[in-house]
Amino acid sequence: MKHVDVREAVARTALEMEQRNLTIGTSGNVSARVPEGAIITPSSVPYAEIRAEDTILIDLDGKVLADDGVHERIPSVEHKVHLECYKIRADVNAVVHSHPTMGSVFAAARMPLPAFLDEFGVYVGDEVRVAEYALSGSEEIAQNVVKAMGETANAVFLASHGMVCVGKDLRAAMHVTMQVERAALIYLYARMLGGPAELPEESRDLFAQVFQYFRTS
Repeated sequence: MKHVDVREAVARTALEMEQRNLTIGTSGNVSARVPEGAIITPSSVPYAEIRAEDTILIDLDGKVLADDGVHERIPSVEHKVHLECYKIRADVNAVVHSHPTMGSVFAAARMPLPAFLDEFGVYVGDEVRVAEYALSGSEEIAQNVVKAMGETANAVFLASHGMVCVGKDLRAAMHVTMQVERAALIYLYARMLGGPAELPEESRDLFAQVFQYFRTS
């Protein structure tokens, strides 16, 4: 995919994130892997105003690379989180960092979300764990994210902050984000009725196999 296409997809996904109420203001960020590193949304620009050329090409060390972008923009403060995901996980080609309401509830409570729904196990993987708290933009928060996410999980809550979801492409990463947000709401409602029933072991094993297929295919 050419850079112009990736830039357009990143800008479009960022706007979709806001339109789906998965963030507010300029919180959150979106990126996609490219051979040089990643293309990421700019810092502190409202999503409705982000054009493809506003997105920024950076290498895996965070250095801004000159190409056809608007060079006065600076990359999102959380670019270290995105880059660390790409460094650690060869299967990850897109990262969506969002601040959805229900996901942020779990992040604020620092409570993991178990894999209690069929589709959750298929698309998200095992439980959504909580990355330990660290300041935004720090190297520590990036390290905490990949530690909590591990080698296969597609989502993680950032303690007292928000959520990071990854995927093989932008569409997959956004789908995981929506799945986690929906599951978080269902889980809280189910708790009001006594708690969600646990899935049988054979179902969990099957979903794990399907998840591995979707993750790598």
